[in-house]
Amino acid sequence: MSLARFLGQDLVVALGNLDAGRVLGPWRGARPHERRRAMRFSPVLYGENHAHGHPELCLLVEGRCRFSFDHRGSVLKAGDLVVCPAGLAHAEAYVRGGEGYRLAWWNLGETEPRLHVTRYARRGGFAMEHAMDLALLPAEGRGRLMEIRRMVEGSKPPEVDVLREAMLTVTLALYRRALEGGDARLDTRPELVRRAVEFVGAHAHRALSLADVARAVQVSPNYLTSLFRAETGRPLGRFILEERIALAQRQLRMPDASVKAVALGLGFADPFTFSRAFKRIAGRSPRAWIAGARR
Repeated sequence: MSLARFLGQDLVVALGNLDAGRVLGPWRGARPHERRRAMRFSPVLYGENHAHGHPELCLLVEGRCRFSFDHRGSVLKAGDLVVCPAGLAHAEAYVRGGEGYRLAWWNLGETEPRLHVTRYARRGGFAMEHAMDLALLPAEGRGRLMEIRRMVEGSKPPEVDVLREAMLTVTLALYRRALEGGDARLDTRPELVRRAVEFVGAHAHRALSLADVARAVQVSPNYLTSLFRAETGRPLGRFILEERIALAQRQLRMPDASVKAVALGLGFADPFTFSRAFKRIAGRSPRAWIAGARR
């Protein structure tokens, strides 16, 4: 689906139907499991401890999904909007393996606000369909974004009419930009991949997990791995390992370097784990590689 079509049709319709009964959040009587059928949450996409240092809005645009909110599970239905305060653990998962859904995540960080659209489908699994930089909004849109942030950080549920109007204003500003310059003008997915590559390169000297990289670019691990593969054709986990082994090879070229010292210095658990990872990437053991490199 094109970005302009999603913004001008699906997102506008979902926001237009927003009412007080669909706004869920940290307030008593409005938590997801208090308004929607509670159920046990089984992590599929990422763990239940997933949280950010900024507030987020999660709008279920299509389908239904499981949602963990502060470690309590429930089922969301299309049209539900969940307010996730900064630091509050949350996660998503499908209800059934063949049942798809689509979410619009509003990242309300002060420095890098973003709107990214994610989905789950039986074919293709989890994927990030769109990612937009909200810092590029015109002045009115940025002002409404600040207003949204103030509303969701309050101690009481926001007035739904004011929240709906502010979110629609932001959406229509994005829609106009999409029509003026095409989808590529707003698509920040390549930028997310570039930032992930830079982060891995800058931190290859230590143990790195997919969650570490995803946290640095402020998206979930599974969505980042799906996006990275789609943009580069390579698995993110292998790219991380390749960068770490490339750094190890540079260090092993030094005359006095030892396999054990390099392995432990780069954060591998032990020389055996390092050797196994090294052989997976280089095709031979560290000692065999050193023998060939130092000839």
